[in-house]
Amino acid sequence: MRVVFMGNPDFSVPALQAIQESTHEIAGVVCSPDKPRGRGRKLASLPVKATAQEFGLRVFQPRSLKDAEFLKEMRSLQPEAFVVVAFRILPRELFSIPRFGSLNIHPSLLPRGRGPAPIQWTLLRGETETGITIIQLTEQIDGGGILMQERAAVNDEDCFGDLHDRFAKRGAELIVDVLDKLERGEVIRPIEQDESLATSARKLEPNDYLIDWSKSAEEIHHQIRAFSPTPGAATRLSGVAFKILKSLIIDTKTLKPRQLNGSKETLSVGTGNGDLRLIRVKPAGKKEMDAAAFLRGARDLPEFFDL
Repeated sequence: MRVVFMGNPDFSVPALQAIQESTHEIAGVVCSPDKPRGRGRKLASLPVKATAQEFGLRVFQPRSLKDAEFLKEMRSLQPEAFVVVAFRILPRELFSIPRFGSLNIHPSLLPRGRGPAPIQWTLLRGETETGITIIQLTEQIDGGGILMQERAAVNDEDCFGDLHDRFAKRGAELIVDVLDKLERGEVIRPIEQDESLATSARKLEPNDYLIDWSKSAEEIHHQIRAFSPTPGAATRLSGVAFKILKSLIIDTKTLKPRQLNGSKETLSVGTGNGDLRLIRVKPAGKKEMDAAAFLRGARDLPEFFDL
């Protein structure tokens, strides 16, 4: 099957690789324009572009997905399907070009988790089950018919990085499976989403990363999981940023909210309903480390995290 792939970040790369290694043909790859990054503000390629160039694939980087010349080029490729993974919102005049439409990998059990941050919101809500959904793109964001769906358990140890990598790999396998079925002429009847079950996975805001120590240990633990390894759930210690990357709920309630207790090997903090053990941390300007290493390097541990 002749495919045009659309994506930008690391999450998209396994799907691009899987299609390239399959029997399907990638006619082109669409990604966002290069942007200045880092201290030097040099133009840097997104992961999908870099991977596409390694494969020698033709790359398109339109500033507007409604640009007439770009739409003309997409039609000239005569694609049978678009595969869209962690990209932008496609206008109707674009997503309707291919014979089989535009297919999207979404890392949640749609209609739950509609939006740009489904993995983070799965963890923030403390959900124990999620999954991957392959849908047809429509004008309703993440609201298209379901072509394939697979459930997956969420373990208490899972963080964003774990689910991101797991679902990127499994989503790649599922999208190739869907393309295989379509090429063989199998009929995949889209299942309409139940709007009554829809939940939001809205765009994350800076305040979402900040820890409120008056919340429960469970809520804070889920927040730490949702933002590990990046960007990290954040608080402040002695006036400087301090990120927490891994925690453990413990069965004690001896500390006040924000209050710290450090021994030779363990570091605990009080929350709104009990104590939380901090396992991995990242002080400002330093690499991430386990709590024991942090304590060994700390001269005087403050009694409380900052307000």
